[in-house]
Amino acid sequence: MTYELYYWPGIQGRGEFVRLALEEVRAPYRDMALVSEDEGGGSAAVAKVLAARRIKRPPFAPPVLKAGRQFIAQTPNILLFLGGRHELAPHEEAGKLWTHQLQLTISDFYLEIFSTHHPLGDAYAYEEQKSAAKRRTKDFLLTRMPKFLGYFEKVLERNPRGGHG
Repeated sequence: MTYELYYWPGIQGRGEFVRLALEEVRAPYRDMALVSEDEGGGSAAVAKVLAARRIKRPPFAPPVLKAGRQFIAQTPNILLFLGGRHELAPHEEAGKLWTHQLQLTISDFYLEIFSTHHPLGDAYAYEEQKSAAKRRTKDFLLTRMPKFLGYFEKVLERNPRGGHG
């Protein structure tokens, strides 16, 4: 089966985590952001998936992974799916949940990083929120980043072998 990944063209946000997982396991996939709009890809493909009335469990936003007839959305959810299917994560319940917990923590970290650039929201240009961004970045660098990196250092210290086998 060839997966289809729907994410916005030219943006390396949350979709990049899914791309990295697909590349790691060498899974065949079509990155719809790289397919021309004439061939059914690009932003139009994302909009079409989000608006598709035939999808019983519709996604809220990209990234979206199409696996056969199934549409899976949200980066941690997609990675949970791929992790089990392609042995990127443990098979036992505790290990599966632990891996998912780490991904959720990474998602929190990613959001905090994003907020340093867009503290007032992504509807505003960076120039409109530059002052707030500088203030948010200062706080992030002093308090939030050390907290997240300290946590991941602790995880690595307690799990020196890496992997999940």
